[in-house]
Amino acid sequence: MDTLQLTFYILLAAIAYSFLGGLITKNYSQVDRLWSVLPPVYVLIWMKDFSSNPRYVIAAVLVVLWGIRLTTNFAIKGGYAFSFKKGFYGEDYRWDVLKAKIPNPVLFELFNLFFISGFQLGLIYLFTLPLYYLGSQTGPLTSVDYILFALHFILLAGEMTADIQQLTYYKKRSDEAEKNNRRIQLGFNTLGLWKYSRHPNYVCELGQWFVVYFYLHSRVGLHYTLAGPVVLLALFVGSTIMAENITAGKYEGYIRWKKMTAPWLPLLAPLPERKNKKAFLAEK
Repeated sequence: MDTLQLTFYILLAAIAYSFLGGLITKNYSQVDRLWSVLPPVYVLIWMKDFSSNPRYVIAAVLVVLWGIRLTTNFAIKGGYAFSFKKGFYGEDYRWDVLKAKIPNPVLFELFNLFFISGFQLGLIYLFTLPLYYLGSQTGPLTSVDYILFALHFILLAGEMTADIQQLTYYKKRSDEAEKNNRRIQLGFNTLGLWKYSRHPNYVCELGQWFVVYFYLHSRVGLHYTLAGPVVLLALFVGSTIMAENITAGKYEGYIRWKKMTAPWLPLLAPLPERKNKKAFLAEK
């Protein structure tokens, strides 16, 4: 069995685990617990074939660092909360929202099989797959490689920074000493990178997987695995819309904040609204 076949069988096992885990426990965050684990597993298995290729090795190390960082962040937020009685019981709040929208249990389990488990885990495999094809591209490193390595690292550091800022904000929001701090009590983060983008973590996350694709693109040109980050972008857009609708329903200032702050890249916010941001943040 070659390494690509092995990782494909791991994908099938992960789909079965995610679906059956959700079906049995009614906790549908099995896929969330696998999201940050599977890409490092895939690239480390492929490393057996490509360990002499520095281009592959450097890119793979950055993906492993991404996995360690994201797994740690998800664990801090309770995503791996476990008890012997319940098993893993941490769950993303958005699955409850979707369960309410799909009240029929049979339909929801079909949704669990085809979207939550099959589609999302297949997507993870697809956006990691460019590295497998990259492994067979030999030749000395070029200036393009070094630029992509640097960009990959910057995006990784940016995502880590955004997540740390978000965790710090959540901690402050529940701090009694911050109860009269309007900016903290808005209910949503307006500090650090979050002042300039409503989802800086998503920007950096997506950017990393586009860079993973462009490692390959820079060697072979257009490749079918571009579908991975493109579909991931579409998934993130849909997830963002749902999350922001929930946030807007909980915090009255969020609709105003949406008008003043770009969802992704800072310069995409309308200029007149950007000028109102300073006044909004200064309100008492």
